[in-house]
Amino acid sequence: MSLFLSLFLFLAVPPQAPPQGSGLNTLINGVDRNFARMRDFSADFVEIVQDSLNQKRQESGHLYLMAPRMMRWEYKDPEEKLFVSDGKTVFYYVPADRQVSKDAVGNTIDDRLPLGFLLKRSGLRKEFSRFELLNTPPFLPGDKVIRMYPLRKTDIQEIVIEVDPVDYVVRRFVFTKVDGERLEFVFSNIRTNTGLKQSLFNFTPPPGVQVLNGIGR
Repeated sequence: MSLFLSLFLFLAVPPQAPPQGSGLNTLINGVDRNFARMRDFSADFVEIVQDSLNQKRQESGHLYLMAPRMMRWEYKDPEEKLFVSDGKTVFYYVPADRQVSKDAVGNTIDDRLPLGFLLKRSGLRKEFSRFELLNTPPFLPGDKVIRMYPLRKTDIQEIVIEVDPVDYVVRRFVFTKVDGERLEFVFSNIRTNTGLKQSLFNFTPPPGVQVLNGIGR
């Protein structure tokens, strides 16, 4: 999780009257500016996990992020779930199981956590050793595709992001891990700096629900 905690939020607030450009340096600089300006973020998401045996799992819902380090993943399909952090404690609640798991943020290894640590950060060049602008057709029409290689030793082999070359919003990213696992997030209906309330990220286990210590991964 060390890379994730200092990684990036590839989704951002568009600057006013943004300069248009699709060169690699222009795209990176635009994404960095967006990082630094973001205070909160919300979007619909699709999450696709493909393991080393090429087995896929897809889920979707709505995501909220707010600085510092607060996040709320509301899963709707195929099962209702909630993954929420107030910046210090993480809760994972599955209503159908009548069970809540909780842990300190620093003890939790989870691929969703990075996003909550990235608001108002900048500097992709401090986290990645090399960038490539790919000719690969984008998943979302009009986007530019960038491959990035982590600077520090991590279980992430490479990261691919899709950037809108007009406003530098990153609408998709894919982690490929050294063990062959692939994690993909696609965002839509993106909204930023809307003044989310801190109370949105508070969670109290419902009465009668079993509370377990430890989330892990």
